[in-house]
Amino acid sequence: MSTTSRKPRHGRPAADSLVLDTRTIARTPGAMAQVRRPAVLPSDIGVELIRIPEGSEVDLDLTLTFVEEGVLVTGPVSAQARVECARCLGEFTTGVAVELTEMYAAHGTSAADGAEEDEVRLLDGDLLDLEPALVDAFGLEFPMSPTCTDYGHSGCVNPDTPAPDGISGSTEGRIDPRWAGLAEKFGTTGTTGPGEGAE
Repeated sequence: MSTTSRKPRHGRPAADSLVLDTRTIARTPGAMAQVRRPAVLPSDIGVELIRIPEGSEVDLDLTLTFVEEGVLVTGPVSAQARVECARCLGEFTTGVAVELTEMYAAHGTSAADGAEEDEVRLLDGDLLDLEPALVDAFGLEFPMSPTCTDYGHSGCVNPDTPAPDGISGSTEGRIDPRWAGLAEKFGTTGTTGPGEGAE
């Protein structure tokens, strides 16, 4: 996993980077700055069946607050994820979002000294990198086995998939796409899986 997104040029991050420059915040406790812009992902975020692909834009709507120990980052981050249904193998895209509340501790502070134990992230000088925080946040949000109905579809997007109970008159004679490769190899038909329906 990358620890720095879109490496800064001449000390400043790229305009579409997930690395944020905190020098825009006054060094007074409670001072705030807004970050409302798109950023480009330098690598995939997610798991095998649901992910935000590398090169995708994520929309940042964040507040950076200067505190004595560093910088507090709060606010939503949204994007479009690519999903492969664990049941029908159909693919679609869907909007996803997380709400960040992340503390970035400045080196030399007590928060930085206990960062590993308290799961506090560290500033890199005046810069903070959102990528690891987004990897963790979306990782907790995404299911390991997403289905079409998890994301607003009334049923599976692949019409060749049988009903969840395996019974559907409208799919009689169709081959379950999950077993299509075996059906072609062994000449079997129907909607049963390998080993089903055989004596």
